[in-house]
Amino acid sequence: MTVKGIAIATRWARPSLVPEDPHLSVKDPLDEGEPIEPEEKDALFIGMLRHHIANLIRPLGHTVLANALHALTQQRFPRRLQGDRDFARAALDAAPVGEIDKAAGMDGLNGGIVTRAGPVTDAGVTAGDQEALARLNLGPVFVGIERELIEAPIEADPQPEAVGQSR
Repeated sequence: MTVKGIAIATRWARPSLVPEDPHLSVKDPLDEGEPIEPEEKDALFIGMLRHHIANLIRPLGHTVLANALHALTQQRFPRRLQGDRDFARAALDAAPVGEIDKAAGMDGLNGGIVTRAGPVTDAGVTAGDQEALARLNLGPVFVGIERELIEAPIEADPQPEAVGQSR
């Protein structure tokens, strides 16, 4: 497959009081490769999405769910893939769900509290804790990812014919 370069960047918070313009630097070579089938491109996309979401939610305190998503990217055997998928679903179901008043129509969010000093990895941040962080001028905010966006790559089937054999 010919790859022109892929970059995924997410900026959580900055400890600096002075906002700076974001800077993104990417090495973008043109690497020639063999052509691949559309299903293989879909599998690459699903794998990248799983990795990206896992990397977003891990620092927010969702380590088990992040590990489950990473495991899905590495499994090659259909029956084990189904087991990893079941484990990822269970991890998603067990993850605490945050609600935002203005988020009408959303199926809840998985996330955590992020301050100017970075994410708070403890999932049990109370309203009192958030008030204390605000008094310390750390600007706590809830950052979350829609559950549907996390569920989609769990349910995605990069190799439909292989998974169908495991049932």
